[in-house]
Amino acid sequence: MNAVVFDIALTAYIVAALAALASLVWRRDGLLLLARELTVAGWLCHIAAIVLRGLELRRVPVLTLAEVVSLVIWVAVLLDLWVERRHGLTSFSAFVLPVVLALGLGLPTGLRDLALEPRASNAWILVHVALVLVGLAALVLNFGSAIMYLLQERQLKAKRTGTFYFRMPSLEALDRLTLMTLTAAFPFLTVGLALGFVRAGRAWGRDLLSDPLALFSLVMWLVYAATLCGRAIGHWHGRRAAYLSIAGFCVLLATLGAGVLFQGRHGS
Repeated sequence: MNAVVFDIALTAYIVAALAALASLVWRRDGLLLLARELTVAGWLCHIAAIVLRGLELRRVPVLTLAEVVSLVIWVAVLLDLWVERRHGLTSFSAFVLPVVLALGLGLPTGLRDLALEPRASNAWILVHVALVLVGLAALVLNFGSAIMYLLQERQLKAKRTGTFYFRMPSLEALDRLTLMTLTAAFPFLTVGLALGFVRAGRAWGRDLLSDPLALFSLVMWLVYAATLCGRAIGHWHGRRAAYLSIAGFCVLLATLGAGVLFQGRHGS
C-alpha cells in the first residue's frame, strides 16, 4: 500500500514540476498556483507513504537506501516550500522539483530492498541517518539555486532577456541563497557523517576504509567543506561558488550510486 501512495505523491510532483516550468515559460500565475498546490498535495501523500511503510514494517523507515532517498526527497520538498514562502522565490520549485524527480524515479523498482545496514536499529544510527538526510535535502536546494544563478548570469551577460529572466531573482539574491543552503546543510552533514564514522569505526575497524559508501561520503564532505571554506576565507562567490555546488552535488549522486553498485559493509 505504501508503494501505491508513494507513486501518487511522485505523480503529483511530476505534474507540479511541469506546471512550475510552464509558468516560467508562459509567465502564468495560475500555473504557478497549480504547481504549489500539487507540490503540497504530493508532500502530504508522501507523509502518508512514509507512515504506512513504517507501520507495515514495524520500524522506522530509514534502514534501506530507498527509504533514505525517499526521506531526502520529502525534506527537500518541505524546505523548497518554506524557502518559496519565506523569501518569495516563486520560481524555485521549477529547479528543485526536477532534481527531486531524478532522485525519486528510481525508487519504485530496483532500490526498494537495498539494505544499508540491516541490523542498525539503535538510536545512534537513527540520529546519524536523520542528520545526514536533512543535510542532503538542503544540498538539493543548494544545487537548484546554483543552476538558477548560472542561467540568470548567462542571460544577463548575453544582454537579452531569456525565457526564465522575468521570474528569477537577482544574481545577488541567488548567490545568497546558494550560500544559505550550503551553510544550513553543512553542520547537519558534518555531525551526521561524524556519528556514522565513529559508530562504524568501532563496529567494523579497518573495514570502514574499504566501504564504498563511506569513502564516497567522505569525498562529498571534502568537496562541500572546500566550497564553504573558499566562500568564507577566499571570498568565492558567484559563478565559481555555483560551479563548486554543482560539482558537490555530482559527488553526492556518485555517493548514492556507490550504495547501489558496489558491495560494502553498508550492504547493497
